Amino acid sequence: MGGGDASEHERLEEGCELLLDWGKCGKVARCGDDVVPVVVQDVESREVLILAYANERALAEARSRGICVLWSTSRRKLWVKGETSGDFLDLIEVRVNCEQNSLLYLVRPRRAGACHTRDARGRTRRSCYYRALDGDGSWLVKREPPKRVGYSPEAVFGAFLLGAALATRLKVFAR
Repeated sequence: MGGGDASEHERLEEGCELLLDWGKCGKVARCGDDVVPVVVQDVESREVLILAYANERALAEARSRGICVLWSTSRRKLWVKGETSGDFLDLIEVRVNCEQNSLLYLVRPRRAGACHTRDARGRTRRSCYYRALDGDGSWLVKREPPKRVGYSPEAVFGAFLLGAALATRLKVFAR
């Protein structure tokens, strides 16, 4: 998947044939920019939206602006997510992994989408992870984004109280 042919681009982004870019890390290394991978995740749904890269400048800009700012390894410049599409991602928190060689941006999308591709209705896709490997792993199947799972402190506390009540009841019956 080299050139810039439109049909190749369509096949890569919309097709169901598995065409992984096994050379991506090598390309990133050859670009000469000091970067780390950044996983961009919705702070509420925990859905992974994007995997990209940041350098020191991108991280500093993200922190000062309060939005997702990355480093485009192909264009070799700052990439303010949403600058072109309007799909800005408000930066809630930045986390660092144990080996300090990757970042996690926890974000809150301002609109519905985060991916540069569009679905069949022409809407920006919520996440770049819109296809899954099929049963034998040689083809891709388009998937809807996962359903949002809300966290309710009341529900967790209620489950705790129910568990405590059941434990008390079981102790009474055990006597």
